[in-house]
Amino acid sequence: MLRHRLAALFEPRTVLIITDRPLALAQEPPRWLRNALTVVEAPPGSEPGVPEALCGVVPGARLDLALLCIDPALLGLALSRLERHRPRSLVILPHDRHSEAPGDDIERCRAWGAEHDCAVLGPRSFGIQRPHLGLNFSHQPQAPLGGRVALVTQSRSITAAVLDWARDIHLGFSAVVSLGDEAGVDVPDVLDYLSMDSRTDGIALYLEEPTSSRRFTSALRAAASVKPVVVLKVGRDGDSDSAEDVVFNALLRRAGAVRIRYFVQLFSALKVLVHTRRPRGRKIALFSNGKGASQLALDVMGGPESVSRADLSQASVKALSELLEPGSDARNPVVTYARMDADIVRQVVDILATDPGVDGVLALLCPDPLSDIEGAARQLARMAPEARKPIITCFLGDAGMRPLRHILDAVGTPAFRTPESAANAFGILGAYHYNQMLSQQILPPEPLGKLPRLDDARRIVGAAQRERRRVLTRQECRELLDCFHMPLRYVHGHVMVDDTPEDPYDDPLPMAIRVSRDPRFGPYIVFGSGAQDALLAAEQRAVELPPLNSYLARKLVQRSSLWQRALLTQITPAAFDCLIETLERVSQMVSELPGLDAVVIDPLYANDDSLVASLVRMELNSASMLVLPETTGYGHMAIHPYPRRLVQSKVFKDGQPWMLRPIRPEDAEPLQAFIRGLSDKSRYMRFVSMLRELTPRMLARYTRIDYDRELALVATVQVPNPEHRGHPREQIIGFAHYLRNPDGRGAEYALVIADDWQRRGLGAQLMRGLIDAAQEQGLTYIDGLVLAANRPMLSLMDHLGFQNDPDEEDPTMRRVWLDLGETRRP
Repeated sequence: MLRHRLAALFEPRTVLIITDRPLALAQEPPRWLRNALTVVEAPPGSEPGVPEALCGVVPGARLDLALLCIDPALLGLALSRLERHRPRSLVILPHDRHSEAPGDDIERCRAWGAEHDCAVLGPRSFGIQRPHLGLNFSHQPQAPLGGRVALVTQSRSITAAVLDWARDIHLGFSAVVSLGDEAGVDVPDVLDYLSMDSRTDGIALYLEEPTSSRRFTSALRAAASVKPVVVLKVGRDGDSDSAEDVVFNALLRRAGAVRIRYFVQLFSALKVLVHTRRPRGRKIALFSNGKGASQLALDVMGGPESVSRADLSQASVKALSELLEPGSDARNPVVTYARMDADIVRQVVDILATDPGVDGVLALLCPDPLSDIEGAARQLARMAPEARKPIITCFLGDAGMRPLRHILDAVGTPAFRTPESAANAFGILGAYHYNQMLSQQILPPEPLGKLPRLDDARRIVGAAQRERRRVLTRQECRELLDCFHMPLRYVHGHVMVDDTPEDPYDDPLPMAIRVSRDPRFGPYIVFGSGAQDALLAAEQRAVELPPLNSYLARKLVQRSSLWQRALLTQITPAAFDCLIETLERVSQMVSELPGLDAVVIDPLYANDDSLVASLVRMELNSASMLVLPETTGYGHMAIHPYPRRLVQSKVFKDGQPWMLRPIRPEDAEPLQAFIRGLSDKSRYMRFVSMLRELTPRMLARYTRIDYDRELALVATVQVPNPEHRGHPREQIIGFAHYLRNPDGRGAEYALVIADDWQRRGLGAQLMRGLIDAAQEQGLTYIDGLVLAANRPMLSLMDHLGFQNDPDEEDPTMRRVWLDLGETRRP
């Protein structure tokens, strides 16, 4: 596998430290690094010297990492002296002498990093810690314990606080990084690296401000597709219902990450990410010795994205009633008041964990001198690691209960101190499950019914813009909606813009669909109450980011307070279908029309079989309608839509049809079957290893992609499916992928063709599809590394016009590349 650009930062093979104060790593480096570490101790205020030769660095090769801890006034001089060693990464730690011009330092580091192809962390960065490697590139006197969760923050002080807390409870990390001024390396860069880091099973992110909305969204989706990501974001100014905050929550849902709101929740998230199994649903069973603890837990549960109380089956209730003492409660929560011991715990948890309606078990135990609480704890410690569903525990108290919590923590099930924190931990898991479902939703490959009349729609918006109008007329609103085939009827046969007519129904249920634009994350869609009712429900807005499919549209409606309050029982199935289609088409409209700034359909009424709009208003911005959004990567949106335009039906020379299309999340199993079906030689030529199948993370990484930063195309044919009476199913026969390089100008490609389908021109057609898409996105080159022994691939690249150069670091590899401005078609 190819080495990631940030591997030099997180896993350096050669290191230079220039410091004017003691650093732990310089004084006690790990044994494996001693022959590859050069330490230059510069007296305070002196000019930082850089030796000609460095330990472990082959003459002419690049240094992996340089670390600077010097007076900021000497930063420019140190950078100039580092140039001859061409470090791949640079860490700049804070100094007790403050810079006279911190802004200038940031710009100097950013320009230097870009000029010398160096990943700069800082200035004023906490640094990086990699406990399993014994690396501590920070001021901290010691690194934390090793673990499976990475901590990423935009605050040195928060990092220090979390590490201090983690040391007290013996919690470890796979990596710790705090970014400082982000002159080079930023949050998206780190997320991108950690998404494929084999040492990291989960990521905790403390965020103050996303540095780039599209890059942040893309990297977050990539990371959350393969491992849990929890985000603690600050800066709400005390208003958790601000539009910006609501939109950010919607973004995290679509990325598959989980938002936590309080610092104390970060600790719960870290514990639950480290230990527990992932639930398949959001229904949990509670078990406690006494009613109070379970009631406290229930009080903090709820919400459409959180966990809720499971309904136990009659068989479970009967078994629990027979097991527990008279007067106990055998329904959820299960409460016993009798003596607690290990056997009771084993039987109760067994019953709850095997109930088909239960997705997880929360055991809450209070101190009881009449019970064997330690025996109960040890029983839970034996059961939890082998359970098929997550078991989370709460041992209320401190002096006597803390050692029992440590028993559970040590064997792999998180134990909490309070019912609220335990329930919140399950809520984090529930939100993770819910958001993962949303993150896998993309548009289907086939469009909704009729194709929109995009040329007509763009002509309407463009004409108004040329007249310098910001609001469309009544007739223009109607025509624009008709261009997208909205399933709406209009009161009196036309759209009312200025005045609302009298309600056409005796007992109307006013709804509203609104589109607004966030300055960072672009358009977002709001569904809820309409007319005057909208003022009453503003605190429970249901918000989603486009693009929407039918699943996302349904979830948007069901998250609204209007759904639970009235719509669930009052709207007919036919009208509900119209509502879902309308939301999908509104999403399509704002995706394809960057010049559309705001849309209001309010009030919107449902009758027996349709929707009736009383008022529609549309506002415009200055985005040109002459520039197609697909050529700019849908830059006006936070999430790139599925590139449906790349779906193409094709035919081989022998007449057999096949399909070329972008990959989708549901292609995971077919892609795995494709990889398993490759010969050992084909797998080695593609992955430079003998792996026989993709790991779950690799599988998710290749199928749940962001179409802005990467593209994966598959070639498929229809084959009989013996499991479904021979009905045809899609089979993947070719896979091509590119990922944007860190410079933002080019992309690295990968290509593999099924053995039985080689020598039919399939590789050339897949590569041309990648090349066309890369050119459309404005990339200037595409390149890749190919084994020098892979003659068929090198021959294909030569046929397509690629240059073939030796790789400066590995003589067994060739770098092939194509200048997209000079692409030639054979």
